[in-house]
Amino acid sequence: MADLITTITERIVLPNGNVESTKNQKTIPGINQIERRVDTITTKFSGSGIEILRFVDSEEQSLAGSFVKTDVKYIRITHISGSGEGTIYLIKSDLESTLFHLSPGKSLVFNDAEMNASSTIDYVDESYVDETYYSDFTALDVIKAKASGSNIQLEYFVAST
Repeated sequence: MADLITTITERIVLPNGNVESTKNQKTIPGINQIERRVDTITTKFSGSGIEILRFVDSEEQSLAGSFVKTDVKYIRITHISGSGEGTIYLIKSDLESTLFHLSPGKSLVFNDAEMNASSTIDYVDESYVDETYYSDFTALDVIKAKASGSNIQLEYFVAST
Protein backbone atom coordinates (compact mmCIF):
# COMPACT_ATOMS: atom_id res chain seq x y z
CA MET A 1 0.00 0.00 0.00
CA ALA A 2 1.12 3.54 -0.67
CA ASP A 3 0.17 7.07 0.26
CA LEU A 4 -1.03 9.42 -2.47
CA ILE A 5 -0.09 13.04 -1.79
CA THR A 6 -2.06 15.71 -3.63
CA THR A 7 -1.20 19.41 -3.60
CA ILE A 8 -3.25 22.36 -4.81
CA THR A 9 -1.45 25.70 -5.01
CA GLU A 10 -3.13 29.00 -5.90
CA ARG A 11 -1.16 32.21 -6.42
CA ILE A 12 -2.08 35.66 -7.70
CA VAL A 13 -0.23 38.97 -7.90
CA LEU A 14 -2.79 41.71 -7.34
CA PRO A 15 -2.68 45.02 -9.27
CA ASN A 16 -1.15 46.71 -6.20
CA GLY A 17 1.74 44.20 -6.24
CA ASN A 18 0.57 42.18 -3.24
CA VAL A 19 0.87 38.43 -3.60
CA GLU A 20 -1.84 36.15 -2.30
CA SER A 21 -1.19 32.43 -2.27
CA THR A 22 -2.47 29.25 -0.69
CA LYS A 23 -1.25 25.69 -0.65
CA ASN A 24 -3.38 22.75 0.42
CA GLN A 25 -1.87 19.31 0.72
CA LYS A 26 -3.72 16.07 1.41
CA THR A 27 -2.32 12.61 2.05
CA ILE A 28 -4.59 9.74 1.04
CA PRO A 29 -3.35 6.51 2.67
CA GLY A 30 -3.82 2.91 1.57
CA ILE A 31 -3.70 3.29 -2.21
CA ASN A 32 -3.24 -0.06 -4.01
CA GLN A 33 -4.29 0.79 -7.56
CA ILE A 34 -3.93 3.79 -9.84
CA GLU A 35 -4.78 4.48 -13.42
CA ARG A 36 -3.28 7.44 -15.25
CA ARG A 37 -4.15 7.85 -18.87
CA VAL A 38 -4.03 10.46 -21.61
CA ASP A 39 -6.91 9.98 -24.01
CA THR A 40 -7.83 11.78 -27.23
CA ILE A 41 -11.52 12.63 -27.26
CA THR A 42 -12.79 13.27 -30.76
CA THR A 43 -15.66 15.41 -31.90
CA LYS A 44 -17.22 12.27 -33.40
CA PHE A 45 -19.13 10.19 -30.88
CA SER A 46 -22.33 8.28 -30.47
CA GLY A 47 -24.98 8.93 -27.83
CA SER A 48 -23.82 10.75 -24.74
CA GLY A 49 -20.09 10.66 -25.47
CA ILE A 50 -17.00 8.54 -25.12
CA GLU A 51 -16.74 6.45 -21.95
CA ILE A 52 -13.50 7.12 -20.10
CA LEU A 53 -14.20 5.56 -16.67
CA ARG A 54 -16.63 2.97 -15.29
CA PHE A 55 -17.51 2.24 -11.67
CA VAL A 56 -19.05 -0.98 -10.34
CA ASP A 57 -20.55 -2.01 -7.01
CA SER A 58 -18.26 -4.98 -6.28
CA GLU A 59 -15.04 -6.68 -7.37
CA GLU A 60 -17.14 -9.52 -8.83
CA GLN A 61 -18.75 -7.05 -11.27
CA SER A 62 -15.41 -5.62 -12.42
CA LEU A 63 -14.65 -5.27 -16.09
CA ALA A 64 -11.33 -4.31 -17.62
CA GLY A 65 -10.54 -0.74 -16.56
CA SER A 66 -13.40 -0.42 -14.07
CA PHE A 67 -13.18 0.58 -10.42
CA VAL A 68 -15.18 -0.51 -7.39
CA LYS A 69 -17.11 2.59 -6.29
CA THR A 70 -16.41 2.29 -2.58
CA ASP A 71 -12.66 1.74 -3.17
CA VAL A 72 -12.11 4.95 -5.18
CA LYS A 73 -10.39 7.64 -3.11
CA TYR A 74 -9.39 10.22 -5.73
CA ILE A 75 -10.35 11.16 -9.31
CA ARG A 76 -8.80 13.95 -11.39
CA ILE A 77 -9.68 14.81 -14.98
CA THR A 78 -7.60 17.52 -16.70
CA HIS A 79 -8.07 19.07 -20.16
CA ILE A 80 -4.45 19.15 -21.37
CA SER A 81 -5.10 20.39 -24.93
CA GLY A 82 -4.38 23.96 -25.91
CA SER A 83 -7.76 24.40 -27.58
CA GLY A 84 -11.21 22.89 -27.97
CA GLU A 85 -13.91 22.57 -25.37
CA GLY A 86 -14.71 19.45 -23.42
CA THR A 87 -17.80 18.29 -21.63
CA ILE A 88 -17.59 15.72 -18.85
CA TYR A 89 -20.73 13.72 -18.11
CA LEU A 90 -21.20 12.10 -14.70
CA ILE A 91 -23.73 9.38 -15.32
CA LYS A 92 -25.84 7.22 -13.05
CA SER A 93 -27.66 4.22 -14.53
CA ASP A 94 -27.20 5.31 -18.16
CA LEU A 95 -28.90 8.64 -17.50
CA GLU A 96 -27.04 11.91 -18.00
CA SER A 97 -27.15 13.05 -14.41
CA THR A 98 -24.90 16.08 -14.50
CA LEU A 99 -22.26 17.63 -16.72
CA PHE A 100 -19.30 19.97 -16.47
CA HIS A 101 -17.68 22.03 -19.21
CA LEU A 102 -13.92 21.71 -19.15
CA SER A 103 -11.82 24.39 -20.87
CA PRO A 104 -8.14 23.92 -21.78
CA GLY A 105 -5.88 23.74 -18.73
CA LYS A 106 -8.77 23.18 -16.29
CA SER A 107 -9.30 20.19 -14.00
CA LEU A 108 -12.10 18.45 -12.15
CA VAL A 109 -11.19 16.74 -8.87
CA PHE A 110 -13.41 14.35 -6.90
CA ASN A 111 -12.52 12.68 -3.64
CA ASP A 112 -14.35 9.45 -4.56
CA ALA A 113 -17.03 7.91 -6.78
CA GLU A 114 -19.78 8.32 -4.20
CA MET A 115 -21.88 11.46 -4.59
CA ASN A 116 -24.06 12.95 -1.90
CA ALA A 117 -26.36 15.12 -3.95
CA SER A 118 -29.86 16.14 -3.03
CA SER A 119 -32.47 13.47 -2.73
CA THR A 120 -35.79 13.84 -4.52
CA ILE A 121 -37.30 14.16 -1.07
CA ASP A 122 -35.26 17.33 -0.60
CA TYR A 123 -36.71 19.22 -3.56
CA VAL A 124 -39.73 17.47 -5.09
CA ASP A 125 -43.22 18.26 -3.85
CA GLU A 126 -45.23 15.19 -4.82
CA SER A 127 -48.47 17.18 -4.71
CA TYR A 128 -47.64 19.02 -7.95
CA VAL A 129 -44.55 17.35 -9.50
CA ASP A 130 -44.26 13.78 -10.75
CA GLU A 131 -41.31 12.34 -8.83
CA THR A 132 -40.56 9.82 -11.60
CA TYR A 133 -38.94 12.62 -13.62
CA TYR A 134 -36.34 13.25 -10.90
CA SER A 135 -33.65 10.92 -9.61
CA ASP A 136 -31.28 10.80 -6.67
CA PHE A 137 -27.62 11.16 -7.66
CA THR A 138 -25.73 9.14 -5.08
CA ALA A 139 -23.04 7.24 -6.99
CA LEU A 140 -21.28 7.35 -10.33
CA ASP A 141 -21.65 4.51 -12.80
CA VAL A 142 -19.81 6.05 -15.76
CA ILE A 143 -17.87 9.15 -16.71
CA LYS A 144 -18.07 10.10 -20.39
CA ALA A 145 -16.51 12.92 -22.36
CA LYS A 146 -17.37 14.91 -25.47
CA ALA A 147 -15.25 17.33 -27.49
CA SER A 148 -16.60 20.30 -29.41
CA GLY A 149 -14.83 22.53 -31.90
CA SER A 150 -11.79 20.26 -32.17
CA ASN A 151 -10.47 17.02 -30.74
CA ILE A 152 -9.14 17.37 -27.19
CA GLN A 153 -6.83 15.44 -24.91
CA LEU A 154 -7.85 14.53 -21.40
CA GLU A 155 -5.60 13.23 -18.70
CA TYR A 156 -7.32 11.31 -15.97
CA PHE A 157 -5.93 9.86 -12.79
CA VAL A 158 -7.83 7.52 -10.47
CA ALA A 159 -6.54 6.12 -7.18
CA SER A 160 -8.26 3.39 -5.20
CA THR A 161 -7.66 1.00 -2.31
